[in-house]
Amino acid sequence: MARGERMLLRILFMAAAVFLAGCASVTGGSGSEPDEAAKTGVTEDAPAETASPYDEPEEGHMQLIPDTAFLGGMELITQKDHGNGDAFSAFAVHDFRGGGGGDEPFWRLCQWDSGPDLSGMLAESSPEEITDGQWRSFRYDPETDEMRFYLDTSLYYGGSPAREGDYWPHLLIEAPDFGCRELPGETAEYYRCDAEKMTVSFDIRLTDYEASPVEGDWVDAAQFLMYFYVKGTETEDFCWFGLQLFDSRWPRNEHYVGYDGGKADASGAMIYSVGSKYVYKNAGGTALWKDGAPSPDGEWRHVEIDLVPYLKDMLKRGSRDGYFKAGDLSGLRIDGMNVGWETIGTFRHGMELRHLRLTALRSEG
Repeated sequence: MARGERMLLRILFMAAAVFLAGCASVTGGSGSEPDEAAKTGVTEDAPAETASPYDEPEEGHMQLIPDTAFLGGMELITQKDHGNGDAFSAFAVHDFRGGGGGDEPFWRLCQWDSGPDLSGMLAESSPEEITDGQWRSFRYDPETDEMRFYLDTSLYYGGSPAREGDYWPHLLIEAPDFGCRELPGETAEYYRCDAEKMTVSFDIRLTDYEASPVEGDWVDAAQFLMYFYVKGTETEDFCWFGLQLFDSRWPRNEHYVGYDGGKADASGAMIYSVGSKYVYKNAGGTALWKDGAPSPDGEWRHVEIDLVPYLKDMLKRGSRDGYFKAGDLSGLRIDGMNVGWETIGTFRHGMELRHLRLTALRSEG
């Protein structure tokens, strides 16, 4: 199914949701909660029946992330060529259902700086998995709607320390844009950051974790992060707006506010990353950690957090520091995202996600 065809189906689905809505009436960030308290929630064990991307949103809400079931497949991306302007290219489209995949998938698998290029190391596997057979694997099970991100960085570091200024391994999936420009005006309104509520929800569990620090490491840090791309509707504004889902260095961290730096291909854009302390606010402890250490216990945790209060705080801080030209949240929208591992140091780790959704609620008028 080509992207144009999928976009038409998506427009028809969203138009129905709009009708329902109409019927309804580098360092620095403080760790304080935004002025408006967010309604966050997490349970240590997710309920047996949680929402899935195949379900229709609640009345008055719209699901914003395109093709969370990867019906259009996933584009595989080569490593960046840091000697050639950080160029990269697509080398294949993978369909997790064993067919041909789409012509223009929304999603792509990025393996930035994780060692030899996956394009030359693909191993035979089931249709649900993209892997080199040992170090890197992304798996999606259409039956359970579960994604698995597995990354062993030992190939990249080869026993050497992780030095300051080096690139570092990534394994993440990215939807570079949500196709807002192709949507009808009243549908595209739901992507604006001035929504009444904009709620991201998913289940998460840590399945593998082993650290092998090397003497001389600049820093040992395994992070699993989710970023949404906040873009100006009429300006060139851009911000990496993220959620800190896991950090091997501490169980509960604060917000991070800074800029994208530390390597030659960094964007220089603002980063606003919500601390895990707030993502897992009602966990009654720490999520993905037990007894003072990361815990690959395989238990699902359910995360559900309203982003709007944090988007307000992002704009306030960014405007003060000169990052934004937009005067208010109505001039910004979420249009793209990525999620996955960013790791400095030698780790073997795996994370699973399921039922990823981002829903927006807009009041009439």
